[in-house]
Amino acid sequence: MTKSFNRVAVYAVFNEADKSSASFTERLLAEGIGSRADARPLAMEWASKKYSVAIKEGQRGMTFVKRDTDAERAMNRVLQVCFPSADLKKSGKATVNKVDEVAKLLKKYQALTAVEKRRFLKSI
Repeated sequence: MTKSFNRVAVYAVFNEADKSSASFTERLLAEGIGSRADARPLAMEWASKKYSVAIKEGQRGMTFVKRDTDAERAMNRVLQVCFPSADLKKSGKATVNKVDEVAKLLKKYQALTAVEKRRFLKSI
């Protein structure tokens, strides 16, 4: 059994969905919300009022008193629509593997002989 789809209509839905996240982001930018991190507390307040769920302030910031609720799912859904993770740029390398350049130079300096250290210090 082969299904036939109206590709034009399906593509129109995809185009509208693709444009919608950009328009939401532009509207939030106009209000001074520039990132998902900036929008999260406000989205949490919105969800807590809509679903009548309490918020508490913890060591790591604001959280819902009860986890995995409709309010938390709504907050995450709204943030995903306004700031899709597909639009986020990925960093090139993991920060864990980065070498501290100062420590690297200090190690090279300590490997120098006393004569080389004096010659280096005179040159600066």
